[in-house]
Amino acid sequence: MRAVNIYALTRDLPEEAKPLFEKALSHRDGRLRIKEQEFEQIAQIVQELLRLGASQESFEDWYYSFTIPHVSREFDLLKAGENGCVVNVELKSASPSVTLARIRKQLERNQYYLSLIGSKIYSFTYLSDGKSKGRLYTLTGEGLKTCSFRELLRRLAQIRRPLRENLEERFRPGDFLISPFSEPERFCKGQYFLTEHQQQMRERILTGIRRSTSTLFGVTGEAGTGKTLLLYDIAKELSKDYKICVIHCGNLSAGHEKLKSMLKGIEVVEAGFPKEPGRDFEGEVKSSAVNALERCDVVCVDESQRLSEEEFAEVLAAYAGGKIKACLFVYDVKQVLSRSERERNMPEQLRRVTGFQELRLAKNIRTSKEIYAFINALLDLKKRSGLPFPNIDVLWAGDEKEEEKLIRFYQKRGYHYIPSGYENSHDVIGLEFDAVVVTMDERFHYAQDGKLSERENEEEDCLYVQLLYQNVSRTKDKLCVIVKENADVCRELVAVVCRNA
Repeated sequence: MRAVNIYALTRDLPEEAKPLFEKALSHRDGRLRIKEQEFEQIAQIVQELLRLGASQESFEDWYYSFTIPHVSREFDLLKAGENGCVVNVELKSASPSVTLARIRKQLERNQYYLSLIGSKIYSFTYLSDGKSKGRLYTLTGEGLKTCSFRELLRRLAQIRRPLRENLEERFRPGDFLISPFSEPERFCKGQYFLTEHQQQMRERILTGIRRSTSTLFGVTGEAGTGKTLLLYDIAKELSKDYKICVIHCGNLSAGHEKLKSMLKGIEVVEAGFPKEPGRDFEGEVKSSAVNALERCDVVCVDESQRLSEEEFAEVLAAYAGGKIKACLFVYDVKQVLSRSERERNMPEQLRRVTGFQELRLAKNIRTSKEIYAFINALLDLKKRSGLPFPNIDVLWAGDEKEEEKLIRFYQKRGYHYIPSGYENSHDVIGLEFDAVVVTMDERFHYAQDGKLSERENEEEDCLYVQLLYQNVSRTKDKLCVIVKENADVCRELVAVVCRNA
């Protein structure tokens, strides 16, 4: 997207011509649905700046209706410079619902995002009915106050070397969606933000639990949609009033342990029963998760698709018996790692429970567009996107020795190596890394329909395609796939990376 001149943008054109005209100026991907009143408000701002004798630079290099990729955060008017100075002007139509508190909240939320591209952020809101001259507000350390257009001009004059195009590239997905386990300090300090969709889901769940109107929820979504962050955010908020137990259906990492020590009122336990010969669930041995049910008011289960039948039954029995007030299950049916998990189909069992409400997170946030497109093509060759893949490496290894050497090369470059295998994949559940290296061997092949498949072994419970998906979806920015002794798969993946092959 390209910045525009707001004087040129607001010249009087037939209404039906404005979307195409705006697209021609901004070079945005699609046509924008133009709000006529917004154009009138911007024209009023232009008129006030002209009246004050503003220089040409004051009208240049504005981003109109700019949206941050991945999180769908929109800014009405935005101007930023290489010197770290940013000016944001939001446009509001006067109505009883548009309160000063609401205006202030929006500007404060905007400042969090803008702090990623600037150190000096000046936030304004222009409030009008679109016909008569409106009122300009600015956010200060003391709160929201009215100001003159001279104040706006003064701030615009501080911008040096304006950013004229591709502002969206300055925002990285990882700046917004963090892993509570990979960055526990940031999580506990609240240095993250939820998307509008996540916020709406959060409020619905919190309201239902606090009012006891809805107390059995499920949140589903694919990797990178922010399920775990939402779960821990809700748990952190509920811990102000209730005792919370988070059951993690995977191996607890060092990040989990650190999070446990930093969070108050939240107990984080690992799912699974003690592996003691001759003793089973029917005996006296209980899992730590089952024991924790006796000490909590609300249970949150992360990666619920991996929950055992026994623990699932215990959680539901505690809920039905009134021992716990509410349950929140988070899951992704695509991330089952074994045949037994697939056969249990916990999400489907949940859907049969009376009073259960399932909410869906649909948009990938964490993963870059490039990584997301490659993973889709890796799993299904028919889903090639045509995007370039500068951050994807596909390598060939003729034997195990070559494979090990390539892995070491990439580890020295900062890549996190995730070995194939059930336990290894369990170790990284919920974690994320800037760069990941994985391996594929002769177990994999592409079926006639183009989908990645595996040569099944009846003696193994693992689903190797699912394990691979779990591992590659841990990366945020860079991915290396080393293919060992499987020329057919290597050839297909190289063709995916080389679009014109």
